[in-house]
Amino acid sequence: MGQVIKKTDNELILQRRKKIRIKRAILLFMLMTSLFVTLCLKLPYFNIKTIKVSGNKNIPQKEIISLSKVTLDNNIFYINLKYIESNILSNPYIASIKIERKLPSTIQIIVKEREAVFYNNKNNKYFVIDKDGVLLQQRADVKEMKLIKLDGIDYEKTDIGKVSEDKDKRKIDVVRNIGNVIQNNKITSITSVDVSNSVDIKLYSGNILIKIGSPDNIDKKLNKAVNILARKELQGAKGYIDVSFDGNPVFFIEK
Repeated sequence: MGQVIKKTDNELILQRRKKIRIKRAILLFMLMTSLFVTLCLKLPYFNIKTIKVSGNKNIPQKEIISLSKVTLDNNIFYINLKYIESNILSNPYIASIKIERKLPSTIQIIVKEREAVFYNNKNNKYFVIDKDGVLLQQRADVKEMKLIKLDGIDYEKTDIGKVSEDKDKRKIDVVRNIGNVIQNNKITSITSVDVSNSVDIKLYSGNILIKIGSPDNIDKKLNKAVNILARKELQGAKGYIDVSFDGNPVFFIEK
Protein backbone atom coordinates (compact mmCIF):
# COMPACT_ATOMS: atom_id res chain seq x y z
CA MET A 1 0.00 0.00 0.00
CA GLY A 2 2.86 2.33 0.83
CA GLN A 3 4.41 1.81 -2.59
CA VAL A 4 1.11 2.66 -4.32
CA ILE A 5 0.91 5.92 -2.39
CA LYS A 6 4.48 6.82 -3.32
CA LYS A 7 3.77 6.10 -7.01
CA THR A 8 0.65 8.27 -6.95
CA ASP A 9 2.51 11.12 -5.20
CA ASN A 10 5.23 10.95 -7.84
CA GLU A 11 2.70 11.19 -10.66
CA LEU A 12 1.08 14.21 -9.00
CA ILE A 13 4.46 15.92 -8.66
CA LEU A 14 5.23 15.27 -12.33
CA GLN A 15 1.83 16.65 -13.37
CA ARG A 16 2.39 19.78 -11.28
CA ARG A 17 5.82 20.31 -12.81
CA LYS A 18 4.36 19.81 -16.30
CA LYS A 19 1.65 22.42 -15.62
CA ILE A 20 4.27 24.85 -14.32
CA ARG A 21 6.40 24.35 -17.45
CA ILE A 22 3.35 24.93 -19.68
CA LYS A 23 2.42 28.09 -17.76
CA ARG A 24 5.96 29.39 -18.03
CA ALA A 25 6.03 28.62 -21.77
CA ILE A 26 2.74 30.43 -22.29
CA LEU A 27 3.93 33.45 -20.30
CA LEU A 28 7.20 33.51 -22.23
CA PHE A 29 5.33 33.29 -25.54
CA MET A 30 3.01 36.13 -24.51
CA LEU A 31 5.97 38.20 -23.40
CA MET A 32 7.83 37.61 -26.68
CA THR A 33 4.69 38.34 -28.69
CA SER A 34 4.09 41.58 -26.83
CA LEU A 35 7.72 42.56 -27.30
CA PHE A 36 7.54 41.76 -31.03
CA VAL A 37 4.32 43.75 -31.49
CA THR A 38 5.76 46.70 -29.59
CA LEU A 39 8.90 46.67 -31.71
CA CYS A 40 6.84 46.44 -34.91
CA LEU A 41 4.79 49.46 -33.90
CA LYS A 42 7.72 51.54 -32.68
CA LEU A 43 10.72 50.73 -34.87
CA PRO A 44 11.32 53.09 -37.85
CA TYR A 45 12.21 49.93 -39.78
CA PHE A 46 8.45 49.38 -40.32
CA ASN A 47 7.65 52.94 -41.39
CA ILE A 48 6.20 53.27 -44.91
CA LYS A 49 8.89 54.25 -47.40
CA THR A 50 7.27 53.28 -50.71
CA ILE A 51 3.74 53.26 -52.16
CA LYS A 52 3.42 51.26 -55.36
CA VAL A 53 0.43 51.42 -57.71
CA SER A 54 -0.30 48.92 -60.48
CA GLY A 55 -3.19 48.17 -62.84
CA ASN A 56 -3.90 51.83 -63.60
CA LYS A 57 -4.05 52.88 -67.25
CA ASN A 58 -5.91 56.17 -67.23
CA ILE A 59 -5.84 57.40 -63.64
CA PRO A 60 -2.43 58.84 -62.69
CA GLN A 61 -0.52 57.12 -59.91
CA LYS A 62 -0.28 60.41 -58.00
CA GLU A 63 -4.07 60.74 -57.96
CA ILE A 64 -4.56 57.21 -56.59
CA ILE A 65 -1.94 57.78 -53.86
CA SER A 66 -3.58 61.09 -53.00
CA LEU A 67 -6.99 59.41 -52.74
CA SER A 68 -5.57 56.71 -50.48
CA LYS A 69 -4.48 59.31 -47.91
CA VAL A 70 -1.52 57.09 -47.03
CA THR A 71 1.49 59.13 -45.98
CA LEU A 72 5.12 58.12 -45.91
CA ASP A 73 6.87 57.45 -42.59
CA ASN A 74 3.65 56.25 -40.95
CA ASN A 75 3.94 52.81 -39.38
CA ILE A 76 2.86 50.13 -41.84
CA PHE A 77 0.84 48.30 -39.17
CA TYR A 78 -1.13 51.38 -38.15
CA ILE A 79 -2.86 51.92 -41.50
CA ASN A 80 -6.47 50.81 -41.99
CA LEU A 81 -6.71 48.90 -45.27
CA LYS A 82 -10.52 49.18 -45.41
CA TYR A 83 -10.28 52.94 -44.98
CA ILE A 84 -7.75 53.20 -47.82
CA GLU A 85 -9.91 51.00 -50.04
CA SER A 86 -12.99 53.12 -49.37
CA ASN A 87 -11.08 56.33 -50.17
CA ILE A 88 -9.80 55.07 -53.52
CA LEU A 89 -13.15 53.57 -54.53
CA SER A 90 -14.67 57.06 -54.20
CA ASN A 91 -13.32 57.58 -57.74
CA PRO A 92 -16.02 56.06 -60.01
CA TYR A 93 -13.38 55.05 -62.56
CA ILE A 94 -12.04 52.50 -60.04
CA ALA A 95 -13.93 49.21 -60.35
CA SER A 96 -12.07 47.23 -57.68
CA ILE A 97 -8.95 47.43 -55.55
CA LYS A 98 -6.59 45.22 -53.60
CA ILE A 99 -4.17 46.60 -51.00
CA GLU A 100 -1.24 44.66 -49.56
CA ARG A 101 1.41 45.32 -46.93
CA LYS A 102 4.83 44.34 -48.27
CA LEU A 103 7.05 44.20 -45.19
CA PRO A 104 8.97 45.97 -44.01
CA SER A 105 8.00 49.31 -45.58
CA THR A 106 5.99 49.08 -48.83
CA ILE A 107 2.27 49.47 -49.56
CA GLN A 108 1.10 47.84 -52.81
CA ILE A 109 -2.11 49.20 -54.35
CA ILE A 110 -3.55 47.11 -57.20
CA VAL A 111 -6.47 48.69 -59.04
CA LYS A 112 -8.83 47.65 -61.79
CA GLU A 113 -10.22 50.56 -63.75
CA ARG A 114 -13.56 51.05 -65.43
CA GLU A 115 -13.39 52.09 -69.07
CA ALA A 116 -15.72 54.61 -70.66
CA VAL A 117 -17.65 52.90 -73.46
CA PHE A 118 -20.97 54.75 -73.88
CA TYR A 119 -22.35 58.23 -73.54
CA ASN A 120 -25.88 59.52 -73.05
CA ASN A 121 -26.98 63.12 -73.49
CA LYS A 122 -29.93 65.11 -72.28
CA ASN A 123 -30.53 68.85 -71.85
CA ASN A 124 -27.02 69.67 -73.13
CA LYS A 125 -25.49 67.35 -70.53
CA TYR A 126 -23.29 64.42 -71.48
CA PHE A 127 -23.11 61.36 -69.27
CA VAL A 128 -20.10 59.04 -69.62
CA ILE A 129 -20.93 55.38 -68.94
CA ASP A 130 -18.89 52.19 -68.65
CA LYS A 131 -19.65 48.76 -70.16
CA ASP A 132 -21.73 47.78 -67.11
CA GLY A 133 -23.99 50.82 -67.31
CA VAL A 134 -22.26 52.64 -64.45
CA LEU A 135 -22.23 56.44 -64.68
CA LEU A 136 -18.60 57.59 -64.54
CA GLN A 137 -18.92 61.34 -64.97
CA GLN A 138 -20.93 64.23 -66.35
CA ARG A 139 -19.30 66.48 -68.94
CA ALA A 140 -20.06 69.49 -71.09
CA ASP A 141 -19.08 67.49 -74.21
CA VAL A 142 -17.50 64.21 -75.30
CA LYS A 143 -15.96 65.35 -78.59
CA GLU A 144 -12.49 64.06 -77.78
CA MET A 145 -13.73 60.73 -76.41
CA LYS A 146 -14.36 57.78 -78.73
CA LEU A 147 -17.64 56.66 -77.21
CA ILE A 148 -20.80 54.92 -78.41
CA LYS A 149 -24.05 56.83 -78.06
CA LEU A 150 -26.54 55.10 -75.75
CA ASP A 151 -30.24 55.87 -76.16
CA GLY A 152 -33.18 54.56 -74.18
CA ILE A 153 -31.90 55.10 -70.62
CA ASP A 154 -32.13 58.35 -68.66
CA TYR A 155 -29.02 59.16 -66.60
CA GLU A 156 -29.95 62.71 -65.63
CA LYS A 157 -30.94 61.75 -62.06
CA THR A 158 -28.32 59.02 -61.60
CA ASP A 159 -25.56 59.49 -59.02
CA ILE A 160 -21.94 59.24 -60.16
CA GLY A 161 -20.68 55.68 -59.66
CA LYS A 162 -24.19 54.21 -59.85
CA VAL A 163 -26.31 52.42 -62.44
CA SER A 164 -29.43 54.13 -63.77
CA GLU A 165 -32.54 53.07 -61.88
CA ASP A 166 -34.60 52.54 -65.03
CA LYS A 167 -37.97 50.87 -64.47
CA ASP A 168 -37.08 48.24 -67.06
CA LYS A 169 -34.13 46.46 -65.40
CA ARG A 170 -33.58 44.41 -68.58
CA LYS A 171 -32.16 47.47 -70.30
CA ILE A 172 -29.11 47.53 -68.03
CA ASP A 173 -28.59 43.80 -68.65
CA VAL A 174 -28.68 44.49 -72.39
CA VAL A 175 -26.18 47.35 -72.07
CA ARG A 176 -23.89 45.15 -69.96
CA ASN A 177 -24.02 42.31 -72.52
CA ILE A 178 -23.40 44.62 -75.48
CA GLY A 179 -20.60 46.40 -73.59
CA ASN A 180 -18.87 43.10 -72.80
CA VAL A 181 -19.05 41.93 -76.42
CA ILE A 182 -17.74 45.27 -77.71
CA GLN A 183 -14.83 45.33 -75.26
CA ASN A 184 -13.91 41.65 -75.45
CA ASN A 185 -13.89 41.67 -79.25
CA LYS A 186 -12.55 45.24 -79.57
CA ILE A 187 -15.38 46.22 -81.88
CA THR A 188 -14.97 49.76 -83.20
CA SER A 189 -17.67 49.89 -85.90
CA ILE A 190 -20.68 50.47 -83.62
CA THR A 191 -21.61 54.15 -83.24
CA SER A 192 -24.95 53.98 -81.44
CA VAL A 193 -27.04 51.63 -79.28
CA ASP A 194 -30.77 52.04 -78.73
CA VAL A 195 -32.35 50.07 -75.87
CA SER A 196 -35.58 52.08 -75.71
CA ASN A 197 -37.37 48.77 -76.18
CA SER A 198 -35.52 45.96 -74.39
CA VAL A 199 -37.02 43.34 -76.73
CA ASP A 200 -36.38 45.31 -79.91
CA ILE A 201 -32.76 46.35 -79.61
CA LYS A 202 -31.24 48.47 -82.35
CA LEU A 203 -27.60 49.26 -83.03
CA TYR A 204 -26.12 51.61 -85.60
CA SER A 205 -22.88 51.72 -87.51
CA GLY A 206 -22.98 55.10 -89.19
CA ASN A 207 -26.03 54.96 -91.48
CA ILE A 208 -26.41 51.20 -91.15
CA LEU A 209 -29.17 50.03 -88.80
CA ILE A 210 -28.51 46.69 -87.11
CA LYS A 211 -31.71 44.96 -86.00
CA ILE A 212 -30.86 42.84 -82.96
CA GLY A 213 -34.40 42.22 -81.72
CA SER A 214 -34.55 40.35 -78.40
CA PRO A 215 -31.45 40.14 -76.16
CA ASP A 216 -31.19 36.36 -76.64
CA ASN A 217 -27.79 35.28 -78.03
CA ILE A 218 -26.85 38.94 -78.39
CA ASP A 219 -23.16 38.11 -78.67
CA LYS A 220 -23.71 35.81 -81.68
CA LYS A 221 -26.05 38.32 -83.32
CA LEU A 222 -23.60 41.18 -82.88
CA ASN A 223 -20.67 39.14 -84.20
CA LYS A 224 -22.70 38.21 -87.31
CA ALA A 225 -23.50 41.88 -87.91
CA VAL A 226 -19.87 42.95 -87.45
CA ASN A 227 -18.71 40.37 -90.00
CA ILE A 228 -21.20 41.76 -92.53
CA LEU A 229 -20.17 45.35 -91.77
CA ALA A 230 -16.62 44.45 -92.78
CA ARG A 231 -17.71 44.01 -96.42
CA LYS A 232 -16.46 46.66 -98.84
CA GLU A 233 -19.88 47.36 -100.36
CA LEU A 234 -21.17 48.45 -96.93
CA GLN A 235 -18.46 51.04 -96.30
CA GLY A 236 -20.23 54.42 -96.10
CA ALA A 237 -23.51 52.86 -97.25
CA LYS A 238 -27.03 53.37 -95.89
CA GLY A 239 -29.36 50.49 -95.11
CA TYR A 240 -29.93 47.79 -92.53
CA ILE A 241 -28.71 44.41 -91.32
CA ASP A 242 -31.25 42.11 -89.71
CA VAL A 243 -29.84 39.48 -87.33
CA SER A 244 -32.91 39.33 -85.09
CA PHE A 245 -33.86 35.78 -86.12
CA ASP A 246 -32.24 32.37 -86.41
CA GLY A 247 -30.64 31.53 -89.72
CA ASN A 248 -28.71 33.58 -92.23
CA PRO A 249 -28.90 37.36 -91.61
CA VAL A 250 -30.53 39.69 -94.12
CA PHE A 251 -29.07 43.01 -95.19
CA PHE A 252 -30.32 45.76 -97.47
CA ILE A 253 -28.37 48.65 -98.98
CA GLU A 254 -30.08 51.76 -100.36
CA LYS A 255 -28.92 52.72 -103.83
